[in-house]
Parts: sequence; C-alpha cells; structure tokens
Amino acid sequence: MPFLRPRALAHSAVPWPASLEVPLGAHSFDTEAKGRARRFGLACVCVFGVWYLLRCLSQKWIPHDEGALAQAAERVLDGQLPHRDFAELYTGGLSFFDALAFRVLGINLLALRYAMLPFYAGWVAATYYCASRLVSPLSAFVVTALAVVWTVPNYPAAMPSWYNLFFATYGAAALLRFMETGGRRWLVAAGVMGGFSMLIKVTGLYYVVACLLWLVAHEALGRPAVTHPGGRAYRAVLAVALVGLVLATACLVRRPPLYEHFYHFVLPVAAIAAATYRGVAAAEDAPFRLAIKRLGWLAGPFLGGVLLPVALYVGWYGILGCLGALLHGVFVSPATRLVSAAMPPMEWTGLFPAAFMAIAFALAVRMGRGRGGWVVTALWLTWLLALAAGSFNYLYVVTWASVSQAIPLVVGAGAMVWVRRVGAPTGREGLERCFPFVALAALWSLVQFPFTAPIYFCYAAPMALLALVGLLQVVDPAARPLAPALALYYGAFAVLVLNPQSIKDLGFRASAPEASLRLDLPRGGLRISADDARTYEEVVPLLQSHARGRFTYAGPDAPEVYFLAGLRNPGRALFEFVESVPMLPDVMSRVLDSRGITAIAINLKPAFSTSLTPDVEAVLAARFPGVKRAGKFEVRWRE
Repeated sequence: MPFLRPRALAHSAVPWPASLEVPLGAHSFDTEAKGRARRFGLACVCVFGVWYLLRCLSQKWIPHDEGALAQAAERVLDGQLPHRDFAELYTGGLSFFDALAFRVLGINLLALRYAMLPFYAGWVAATYYCASRLVSPLSAFVVTALAVVWTVPNYPAAMPSWYNLFFATYGAAALLRFMETGGRRWLVAAGVMGGFSMLIKVTGLYYVVACLLWLVAHEALGRPAVTHPGGRAYRAVLAVALVGLVLATACLVRRPPLYEHFYHFVLPVAAIAAATYRGVAAAEDAPFRLAIKRLGWLAGPFLGGVLLPVALYVGWYGILGCLGALLHGVFVSPATRLVSAAMPPMEWTGLFPAAFMAIAFALAVRMGRGRGGWVVTALWLTWLLALAAGSFNYLYVVTWASVSQAIPLVVGAGAMVWVRRVGAPTGREGLERCFPFVALAALWSLVQFPFTAPIYFCYAAPMALLALVGLLQVVDPAARPLAPALALYYGAFAVLVLNPQSIKDLGFRASAPEASLRLDLPRGGLRISADDARTYEEVVPLLQSHARGRFTYAGPDAPEVYFLAGLRNPGRALFEFVESVPMLPDVMSRVLDSRGITAIAINLKPAFSTSLTPDVEAVLAARFPGVKRAGKFEVRWRE
C-alpha cells in the first residue's frame, strides 16, 4: 500500500515524520476515460434526481410537521429567538434558514420545500460521488437512483432529518476525497458538515461519532510496518472508549426496554465498535504518545471543522445571554419525546424477510456468476410470486420489512468482513472505502429512535445502501444476477407503490395513490388529501372571521392552524407536550384574557399531547358559546 506525504505539507520547511504519513487511495490515478464517464453519469443522475422530485415536491404532508416548521420560521421572522422566546423543537438553525426562505420566496408552505431543493440536488451529486468510488459509473448511477426514489419523494417536506442526511453525505464524500488526496482541508470540510448538521438537529452528533471511528481505524492502518513497544496502553484506552459508546447507546434506548430496540440500535453500534478495535489491534503497535499524535493529526482538523459553526452559534447565544435556554432546549427538553413522541420498531417477526434476503445475498456470492447465481435469483423470484399469490398487501409488508429491518444485518456483515480481512496484506483500500459507510449506517440508524415510524428508515436508508454496495465490492466485485434483479425490483417498488401512496400508509399497508387537492389558502400551496383540504379550508376562514386580534389558541398539537390562519400563538409551545406544563383551567383563562382571544380551534385528536381535560373544555365552552365542528377540529368563538 503506498504512503505519500500530504500535499499541504509536501514542500513545508517543517520536517514531516514518516510515521505520520497518510495512505492515499488508488482512485487518485483514474484514467481520463473513467473520469469522463463519471462526469457524464453525475450530470445524468442530477438531472434525473431533480426532475423526479419536482414532479411530487408539492404533494404529501403531515399537518403538524409542516405547521411546526412554518410557525418556528415565522416566529424567527418576527424577531423571536428559538429556545428563548419559544420552545424550538430542534437546535434552531433550520428555523433561521426557513425564515430566510420566507423572506425571499414568500410566506407559504411550498417555500420551505423550494428552499430545500438546492441541498437535495447537492446530496444527489454527493451520493453519486460516493457510489462512484465504490463501483463503476453505470452502477453508481443505479445506486444513486435507488437512493433517490427511496428517500425524499416518499415525504418531500423540508424536515430537519433530510438536512441531516444531506450534510452527512456531503461529509462522507469529503472523507473519500481526503483518502484520495491526503489534503487535510477535506477533513475540515467533513467536520464543518457535521457542525452544520448539529445546528439543524442534534442527531448530527451521530455522524460525528461515526467519522471519528473511521479516523481511528484509518490512523491505525496507516502506520508504517515497524513494531514499537507500548501499544497496549493505547488499545486499552480505546477499548474503554468503545465500550463506553456501546453502553451510552444502550442507556439511550433502554426506555422502553424492547428487544427490537437493542437489535436496531445497540447491535450495530456494538458491531462497529468491535470492528474499530480490531482494526487497531491488527495494525502495527505504536507508542501511546505517537498513536495519540497521529490520531490528533487526523481528528484535529475534523473536530475543528465541527466546532467552527457550533462555536459561532453557541457564542452568539452566549453574547445574547441565552446560553442556558439553548442548552436546556437542545439537551433537556427532547427527553420528553421519549415518552410523548415515541414509536417502537416493527415487531421481531419482521426480521424474517430481512434474514431471507441476507441468506440470498450470501448464496449469490458463494454461487458466483454461473448457473448457481441464476438458481438463487430464480428462487428469490419464486418467493416473490408466492407472496403475491397470497395478497398484494402481504407482498408489500414483506418487501418493506426485507429492507427496513436489514440495517443491523448489513452493519454486522460489514463488521465481520472487516474483522476477518483487515489484517490481510492486500485489499485494505477497498475495506477503508467501505468502512465509513458501515460506520455511518450503524450510527445513523439511531436517527430512528425514539420515533421509529417507517419514514425514519428512509432517512437512514442511503447510508445502509452505500455500505452494502461497498461490502459487496470487497467480498466479490463481480456482478451477480441477483444484484440487478434486486435493484430493478426495489426501484420499481418505490416508484410505483411507495412514492404515490399516502405518508400515513407508508410501510404499513399497500394503498392506492391518494387523490389530492391544492390547499386553497394564501399560505397553502401544497396538494393534500381532499379530506384535509376541506377541513382546513373551513377551519381557517372561520377562525379568521371571528378573531378580533392577532392571537388565537389552536391545540393541542395544531401548529399548522396558527400558520395557515396568520394568527399568533399566545404561548411558547409548538406542541403542548414539549413544555410539560399541565393546561389547567386557571392557566388557560389567564392566557386567553392576556391576549384578548375571541376565537379558538380545539384539536380533538392530537398526535402526541393529551387531549384537553373536561374541566378545561368546560371553561372554553362557557367563554366561547359559538361552535362549529370541522373534521378533527372544534372551532369556538364569542361575538
């Protein structure tokens, strides 16, 4: 394996120890023809990805998601500060960006989605870049197209988890670029992506941890083939840190203590931690100080990049005297979601389709490209036909389970291959290119906790897909009949079944494409279900006609009503459960009196918070005798 000096220090007057030299990947020497093919594939996949999303950008919504994003942005636009003036759900960076989008594009729900579009286009390009470092340009196009149809088109709302995925993929591309060039500026770039991701949502920390694991393994594999005494101390410290990571993950998901949580979240982290330790143990020993110095040379620029945007954001809050509110909002308030906004993973029986697919992959690799590979493909097709013969809904559920439950299996297989092959004298470059995606798949899967709704798998799926592609290239780079058959099937499944169906049915049941209508409100712009359109087109004008001031009360968990009606929220909470303050009759009366509220909308079916108590409802009924029911809302007013 070649070892070359980093470009930034190649001509420096400061002597560079040979023990700190960094390995570069073989992709630095791509042929011109391959480069042209990659550029052509990049252009094609970007055009496809943007065109495909634009077709459905205005479709599908979850009312409280759209309302929470829009109301937070509008409050920032009015001069309020997240966490200080209202209970921001995330870190707050996205609210500032969305406020800018409103200022530039106009105040409506569709503006937030258009603002996301450039980041999405960059993500398509970054995904193709990563895939093209693992497989041929044509295969990279197929992999990227699969990532596209399995992600944002399923739910094109400008959710923070999409931005987290985008920044994580940008960072992974920067890490690969560092492997090719040795330039530490790419480590800084990867770190900056992690910092921006954390400013969107604190779950960006998972990306940072995954990158640090790769840097630990990368440092060990880059050591010169000279044995030094004292390596045990470094390995002991690393073992303690890795065990601490696994225990921290177990503590995070311990409530509720379900076996499915440990399978989906603890097992992948434990597997990648073991693989990281094995990578260090398989390398040449180095004195403790030298190993730390080498790791610091790699991790320092990365962590500096992470801290740059984070420090600026935190420092700004400190200057404003709101640091305590920021820390409470980011690290303390989210604990309420472990109880109020939680959804367990699919039951353990969902593991069987994923296990079947894992066995099929293993057999395909073992059988090879000849007759055996076609036999495995035929058996898989027979399995699909048998499921379809039962019912299409059964085929749907099994197909979804075969991929949504497979991330721990992909990570486990990647860790096993790493453990078995990392000590081999050849093939380390392929392993190193694969390892970042296995680590990201393991840690990024935690984005599904505590609310493991099916759409949250889509936030994590691209990393698992890239990990699987890299793993197959390491195990056996030859094309198998099963691989293109799977790509065709799962691509068609996403395009024809998942993308058109309602987000409420995604992952649960097969359903026909949902008929949609454009929400005919000045702040609407989206195409939503006919029932939702009728509901909000009745609630909003009714509320506006009876509201005498700038404020109303809409809840529990109805932030979209405030935004669509253009009326202000009298409290801090976007969702009532976030503040954990019980809504008592006297509290409600004080809020209504202080703001001169004359019309309210009661959500009879809140998504997360508890419904209003009978005594609070009695107070509201006495204060607002006028009443009309519209969908899940009860609009009340007084003249």
